[in-house]
Amino acid sequence: MNLFPAQPFDIDSIMKIERQSFIPKIQEKKRTFEKRLRVFPNGFLVLSDSSENVVKVNKNALVCGYLCSEIWSAIPQNSDNDKVFARRFKLGHNIKDTHFDNGCYLYISSFALLREYRGKGLGLAFFKNSLAALCGAFTNIKTVVLLVNSDWTNAQKIYESLGFSVLKVLPDFFPTLEKKKFAAGIVMTCNAETFRNIDFNQTSENEFSCIKF
Repeated sequence: MNLFPAQPFDIDSIMKIERQSFIPKIQEKKRTFEKRLRVFPNGFLVLSDSSENVVKVNKNALVCGYLCSEIWSAIPQNSDNDKVFARRFKLGHNIKDTHFDNGCYLYISSFALLREYRGKGLGLAFFKNSLAALCGAFTNIKTVVLLVNSDWTNAQKIYESLGFSVLKVLPDFFPTLEKKKFAAGIVMTCNAETFRNIDFNQTSENEFSCIKF
């Protein structure tokens, strides 16, 4: 497995992962990913499977996961009302309005794997490797921020195991497959030093190599 900054030619593979991973109402649009890649290319990572069998079948390495991020100068205050707070985390928001190279908050805007790569511990390893690489490369980052759907209890447990804690709960943030039913959005944060202390080549039995930024 190889971890690389995404390239424009990876967009179609990224969109395939997106469609497999999220219901239509919360899928990001292609132009949103293209803009994220233009504004902060080193914050948009892909996981590539270059194993012999995969290359033989696909005639090339396979992009099997992605993680995109942006750097914020601040996050909303917990005392802000829900609408003000939620506006910053709006799905499909314009990264040009939020990203600042010199900010100290790394926001993980999206993260997903192809269906056939799930359930093997690979997602956790990919996530940890990505944050180890990003927090190591951008020393100004002090805090990692993410938003998780309250229905995704397994994801919440993984984030908690890595040291993330709940900052705020946003009621009725995510649409669901049921009409007029919404799930809460849970904003979680973690100290970036947690990931700088990880040797990203030795995080699990899944072996990774990573290029330097």
